[in-house]
Amino acid sequence: MKKGILALLIVLILGVAVYEVKNFNSDINSNLSTKQKSQNPSDSTTNQPDPSVVINPTSVKVKAPNFKLKDLNGKEVSLSDLKGKGVFLNFWATWCPPCRGEMPDIQKLYEENKNSDFIIIAINIGEDKDTVKSFIDSNGYKFQILLDSDQSTASKYSITGIPASFFIDKNGNIIYKKTGAMTLDEMKAYIKALNK
Repeated sequence: MKKGILALLIVLILGVAVYEVKNFNSDINSNLSTKQKSQNPSDSTTNQPDPSVVINPTSVKVKAPNFKLKDLNGKEVSLSDLKGKGVFLNFWATWCPPCRGEMPDIQKLYEENKNSDFIIIAINIGEDKDTVKSFIDSNGYKFQILLDSDQSTASKYSITGIPASFFIDKNGNIIYKKTGAMTLDEMKAYIKALNK
């Protein structure tokens, strides 16, 4: 009899736990859905950004975390030094196929904007300098590459997947964030919107 009561109590406790977890998860999903709708209010029009892009409402300013990283020549670069310029910040790695896939478009964008106040910075996450330099040199990429060997900058930007791109305005505010590869047309569209 004691075993039966014990088994019944265990089943009851497990049932309550499963119920609570389901309610907790549905509350989180509901909150996320509401938040996404408020950030992308009218996705039905064709001119709206991709839903995987987070857009900061104009009333909310999110400062881009500052960083100080070295480029492939050992020169230190800080985001705060770029205030007054628009910045396209891209987190990537050589082992990432989507990252490699968008690099030629980033190079084209660089060629089109290299004499402007718009800066492209690609931050390599967790790889050694020789691996990154070999990849960049063999592909002829000319845009600025920074090394985040200990991934501390990726952590500041809460990177959970790559490629991840941030579009930062002249005041140092993150205006757009996109996780996943982009086409050249998408990059241009976000830069144009950034300059409004």
